[in-house]
Amino acid sequence: MIFGYTLPQYLGFFFVYSILGWCVEVAFAAVNTRQLVNRGFLNGPACPIYGFGMVGLLAVLGPWQRSIPAVFLAAAVLATLVELIAGYLLFRLFHTRWWDYTQFRGNLGGFICPRFTLLWGLGGIVMVRLVHPPVAAAVTAIPPTVLAVADGVLAVGFAVDVGISFAQAAGLERRLRRLKDFSAAMRRLSDAMTEAIGTRAMTFDTLLDEQKLQLMLAAMEGRENTAPLRQQLLEMSARARAVRAEVERLSRQKHFGEGRLLRAFPHMKAPSYDEVLGRLRSATARLARTARNLKDKVSGQ
Repeated sequence: MIFGYTLPQYLGFFFVYSILGWCVEVAFAAVNTRQLVNRGFLNGPACPIYGFGMVGLLAVLGPWQRSIPAVFLAAAVLATLVELIAGYLLFRLFHTRWWDYTQFRGNLGGFICPRFTLLWGLGGIVMVRLVHPPVAAAVTAIPPTVLAVADGVLAVGFAVDVGISFAQAAGLERRLRRLKDFSAAMRRLSDAMTEAIGTRAMTFDTLLDEQKLQLMLAAMEGRENTAPLRQQLLEMSARARAVRAEVERLSRQKHFGEGRLLRAFPHMKAPSYDEVLGRLRSATARLARTARNLKDKVSGQ
């Protein structure tokens, strides 16, 4: 035992508080946005950062759980440390800042800030003094064999979800890289066409507009040295249609996939891809609204 609890019980606490933390995140987002959105990094209903924080807090406090100053200090320090480590590791892995506190004074890399450190400390007091006693009573009342089996099943599901979620986050990073490359190629082609035939700057919508595309192709007809540009324009148009199809697919991913991550982290930042991330977020939101409005219109008829 470690301060009165067995390892299976600590594992049980981890899952309970991961799920409770997810519920808090979803409720907070629902109040602010009036939408139910899975705000966790994982696809399942769990935010492990809360589970790690609470289990670490219980293990560190031990017999000092009745001391409010000790609970406040331990919760503030531990939760801030967990948030810093998790945020930094995710940034190093996926070049993305999943939450961002740069707008708050005293922040460190945008991962942590004094305001949330204070909130973590106050939240720790509420959790340890009010929430944990009934949770501990429920978990410790479970027979050891049953608890061990439940922990094993949940651990397997958690591990699978972690693997899938990390793969999706890596996929989102690769998608942003491709979009950045596509945007750069489109700008280069637009500049070359402006120099060759005097057109205005080409946009993504221009590539998707078949009539405008044919007009640009016709404008190059018969001109010297425009054959390579015509081929590039046709290839770029095909790539634009593929990008459009991908964005439409992301806009429909409300509960699973890379599109869900965009919805789950509305303040996500990717320093290397901020421009294309903003465009991708706007495009998926616009397509989702269009689909929702169409559905409402059909159901209202």
